[in-house]
Amino acid sequence: MHELSVTEGILNTALDEARKCGASRIINIKLAMGALSGIVPECVQEYFDLLSEDTAAAGARLEFDVIPAMLCCRDCGNKFRMEHMRLRCPACSSGKVDIIQGKEFYLESMEVETEIE
Repeated sequence: MHELSVTEGILNTALDEARKCGASRIINIKLAMGALSGIVPECVQEYFDLLSEDTAAAGARLEFDVIPAMLCCRDCGNKFRMEHMRLRCPACSSGKVDIIQGKEFYLESMEVETEIE
């Protein structure tokens, strides 16, 4: 259910930015989403469609750019991409790893339409 509050935040940010640049309509929103963020894109889209009714973002298309999970081994310093939920360093087999990328979720960019006078 955290998708609802996350989607509200994304929508509010998009509307604020659109207002600042004088946009009349938001056409596309590109979201960066970490593989470990726990966000379900389909839920975000569904909530976005409901929340954006009667706003400049109504009908906007959401694009999700998935950021892979990256880990760093605390023992040997090796940085590696997490695959198949494997939490062991491929270089030294240590299980002492930190997640350094993959939990993100943010508005990366958006395409807007402005009225030409």
